[in-house]
Amino acid sequence: MGWTFADSSIVAGYISILFWLIVFIPQLLENYKRKNGDGLSLSFLFIWLAGDIFNLAAIIMERLMFTMFLLALWYTVADICLIWQVVYYKQCVTTEPNSNEDEAVALIATKTIKQRRPSVLDSSDEVSDEEEEALDNDIVPAKEKMNPIWINLIGFLVLTAVILTFCYAYVIVKKVDDENSIRLIPQILGWSSAVLYVGSRVPQLIKNWRQQSTDGLSSGMFICAVFGNLFFASSIFLKSTERRYIIVNLSWIIGSLGTVIFDIMIFLQFYVFNRRKLKHRAD
Repeated sequence: MGWTFADSSIVAGYISILFWLIVFIPQLLENYKRKNGDGLSLSFLFIWLAGDIFNLAAIIMERLMFTMFLLALWYTVADICLIWQVVYYKQCVTTEPNSNEDEAVALIATKTIKQRRPSVLDSSDEVSDEEEEALDNDIVPAKEKMNPIWINLIGFLVLTAVILTFCYAYVIVKKVDDENSIRLIPQILGWSSAVLYVGSRVPQLIKNWRQQSTDGLSSGMFICAVFGNLFFASSIFLKSTERRYIIVNLSWIIGSLGTVIFDIMIFLQFYVFNRRKLKHRAD
């Protein structure tokens, strides 16, 4: 018995799973190394999480394979862990700014001092230590941080509630008798998931453009996402090109390939901004 398209579909599916299992690891490590997640747009992460939740709900309602359920649950758990990490660093950890931020802060502080201090010096030739300290505090106000206990407690409770809720739902939902039928609610969930997946990249693209930088972003995360989506879409087409089958899976196809297009746009931002940075350093 020779190699078939069905065998290729299975292999492509497993390769896709491999990429999705490790997709967030590069970004988690990048955040840990920098001790902040400022390079990521929280809107991007929350929309991605919403897409994974809709995807998970559709899988449960269709009562698809247990392995598909576990993978979708893993996506959702990984999303929450990444959001948890970003919020933790944003609210609980004070870090030193990077070199670019140092330069920007120094320029702003110098400009502000020049604007403010002549009014003080006009009335007196010297500035007291108290006045100097007041000026510095006014220029760079201290930012209060939350107690990490609360962030970790909320993150743990949300993660536990999501896992228990979806596992319970998968157990109690009955398998559909007619597997070839096109059901309305799962299709709505699937298309909602596709729209959210594609749209999730927009806030990140906007954030990168406004900052004119991709600092803090891991290209590895987007590489894994691109290959995960490409192999996933390939596994669908390799299994069957029958019209009804494609219609049932069309939302997942659009969600995968549409996301790839936006991820390529993020790669272009990596290239342009990093090239600009290297040119600036050379000058």
